[in-house]
Amino acid sequence: RQLIDLVEAFPAALSAEALEKITRPLGPRAYSIASSQREVSDEAHLLVAAVRYDSLGRQRAGVASSHIADRLTKGEKLRVKLRPNRHFALPAPDKDIIMVGPGTGVAPFRAFVQERRATAAAGRSWLFFGDRRFTHDFLYQLEWQDALEDGALTRIDLAFSRDAPEKVYVQHRMWDARRDLVDWLDNGAYFYVCGDAKNMAKDVRKTLVRALADVKGLVPDAAEAAVRELEKSRRYIQDVY
Repeated sequence: RQLIDLVEAFPAALSAEALEKITRPLGPRAYSIASSQREVSDEAHLLVAAVRYDSLGRQRAGVASSHIADRLTKGEKLRVKLRPNRHFALPAPDKDIIMVGPGTGVAPFRAFVQERRATAAAGRSWLFFGDRRFTHDFLYQLEWQDALEDGALTRIDLAFSRDAPEKVYVQHRMWDARRDLVDWLDNGAYFYVCGDAKNMAKDVRKTLVRALADVKGLVPDAAEAAVRELEKSRRYIQDVY
């Protein structure tokens, strides 16, 4: 519920001063930077999906996302604050990376690929990307194609959930590629996940446990322990919301 819903449901005679005292300022909205300074210099690119939904008979919109999408005009300034996330960072240039980022979760991985291109990193890069439809939602499609051609990206596996009779998500593509996935991990690859915490991140982790169990012949508890060890050694890293 929003403040207006409460006021309508529970009418009260409040002055502006009293209302101000019982409300709190809106908190900042965090977005992953979708670019590397080595490639775009002093720019910082964001990938923003406007949040829109209906609730209690009223149309709603995300405060920050709808402002950026609907009201911000070219040349207008936006107040921002940089907040480093030192845990969600690239490993050494010679290390392989596996990136799972459906939807706007792909934002930091665009930055990763740009950084690896700019530094001529020797490690391989594998991206799992998904969204609703190929024709409308293949974010940065041409950039990924260029990255595949110049070697900044080694492989990309795609899942578009509305383009097939049965919905296909990134975890399904992971399962299809489980033997290669486990081989990369056995060779020291780092595994990154960015995006939805409610369902996607949990499903991705479960699929990785299943993949390890299937490919390596492990019992479920041993496969779970293997993923925990990846987390402990900072080779399974999440930025989810």
